[in-house]
Amino acid sequence: MNKTRRTLLQAAGWGSLSALAAPGLAWAQDYPRQAITLNVGYGPGDNMDLMARMLATKVEKMLGQPVVVMNKPGAAGAVALVSLAKEKPDGYQLAAVLDTALARLPLLRKLSYSLEDFTPVMQYASGATGVVVKADSPWKTLPELIAYAKANPGKVSYTTTGPGTTMHVAFQFIEKQAGIEWTHVPYPAAMQGLAAVLGGHVTANVAAPQWANDVKNGNLRLLAVLSEKRMSGFPEVPTLKELGYDFAADSGSDIVAPKGMPPAIVKRLADAFSKAAQDPEYVKLVHQLQLETNYRDSEDLKRYLEGTKKGFAKLIVDMKIPTDFDSAK
Repeated sequence: MNKTRRTLLQAAGWGSLSALAAPGLAWAQDYPRQAITLNVGYGPGDNMDLMARMLATKVEKMLGQPVVVMNKPGAAGAVALVSLAKEKPDGYQLAAVLDTALARLPLLRKLSYSLEDFTPVMQYASGATGVVVKADSPWKTLPELIAYAKANPGKVSYTTTGPGTTMHVAFQFIEKQAGIEWTHVPYPAAMQGLAAVLGGHVTANVAAPQWANDVKNGNLRLLAVLSEKRMSGFPEVPTLKELGYDFAADSGSDIVAPKGMPPAIVKRLADAFSKAAQDPEYVKLVHQLQLETNYRDSEDLKRYLEGTKKGFAKLIVDMKIPTDFDSAK
């Protein structure tokens, strides 16, 4: 083959590749052309809702299109994900949920989705969850509450945002380790559970730190946190591990899209949300909520969620946690 012919063929090949790539590139460069919906899997006023709304106002300025926040609370975030899994992977439908809804719940319940049904976009915060009771209750520590539960089977009740959440599993773990019996009362929204404790309807609330202001104002008492380390805002409060229960879990706040979304659009969204998450006003809000700014890009979040899923699967086996799949075995 002579040099001229080789050059012409090479040119034709590159031209074909460019023609094939151009539509996808143009689509990504033209994105977004309409409003984006960010479905928050929790109720209005929840920490996730507050953070998502502030991020949305900043991201829409960068992308030049509205970012509309829609609350879809229920089943610890699963309701929003069931809906999202049916959407087109075009970048116009996203969800903001905690790790639990993505990586843990599908291992416990028969849901219409799994972790693999979503494209991780980014993680924008993380934080501890804690155990609170009314400030005028007789329990000053978690061991005191556990001792009371042991002496009074079934009389201690606690609320979380649903079965299978990190908070629920933590109390199942304590229940088995301590040989006690207490009653789980799930609420679809974290603020409802908090109100139930303040109103004296349940004994304890196990949740993300939307309880922080009530603890500081003397309405609630924080007994323990579920994280690896003590919270910087409440350094005097011990972790479960320090109390002799080998359980720890931090909750990440994640944005995901339907599976199959073009990488160029994922990057555009991740870059915009990342920049918004570094805004001083947003950082101030996160710290006020007693959470931490913790950014993970799409690939890092994917690895993190896969690791979380693997670790939780082992925990289910080790603790013999009952699941919806047990009857099928």
